[in-house]
Amino acid sequence: MILAQIADVAAQRAVLPGAVVRAIEALQKVDLFKIAAGRYEIEGDKLFYLVQDVELRTFAESRSEAHHRYADIQIPCSTSERYGFAMTQPKLAPIEDSLEAKDLAFFPTPANEIFMDLAPGSFAVFLPRELHRPCLAIKDKTMIRKVVVKVHESLLGL
Repeated sequence: MILAQIADVAAQRAVLPGAVVRAIEALQKVDLFKIAAGRYEIEGDKLFYLVQDVELRTFAESRSEAHHRYADIQIPCSTSERYGFAMTQPKLAPIEDSLEAKDLAFFPTPANEIFMDLAPGSFAVFLPRELHRPCLAIKDKTMIRKVVVKVHESLLGL
């Protein structure tokens, strides 16, 4: 997992993966509040982003998830969002496995899950196989505009 501020990406070029830098720089050229929700390509199927308008959930309504081929760059745009995170747990069996079809599996609550709040202007990178729980409400359930950038593992040297 990587946590950072969008404003600091230029200064952190040397330590961030190149694909993450390219993605953030591409997003900085777009008015994310004026474009329609949907999928937008940066580098074809290897690097693309999803603009989403979703309702934040309670903990009870959420599930941990992981991907095997793509990393997620999660970027809250309109309001703050809470995320759960846990290191990869190979012995934790998925409760719903769509890895082959959608590169997505849902898991029961993992051991040692931690929580963090991200405000607009910040982002989190969840690497393949890292467990994460996005779209959590901090206080009240509300709508959020957010962006999820999908970064293929080959662009990360994995």
